[in-house]
Amino acid sequence: MSTDNLIVLAISLLENFVLALMKTDIHVGVIFILYGILGLGLRFIIQKKGIVAGNATYDILGILGSSLIAFFYFGDKLKSINILGILLAIVALFLLNM
Repeated sequence: MSTDNLIVLAISLLENFVLALMKTDIHVGVIFILYGILGLGLRFIIQKKGIVAGNATYDILGILGSSLIAFFYFGDKLKSINILGILLAIVALFLLNM
């Protein structure tokens, strides 16, 4: 795995971590700072992959992470159509990075 892909993965994990923090009593300033770091990370992704592939990769990884957090942490239910959408998002992610 290349360094660029590791950075994309780290940025996506940070976004999902920040989403999980929303349920805690953490100070709002911390969330603003973390989202500022995410903005810089998105800028890096777009510079490396281009606007379309970079933004789509960031969004898809965010959706996948948010879905996992919602399912495991918040106890949300996933319908079969949701699972199909997640699988299609994973296929799209592979196609974008070819």
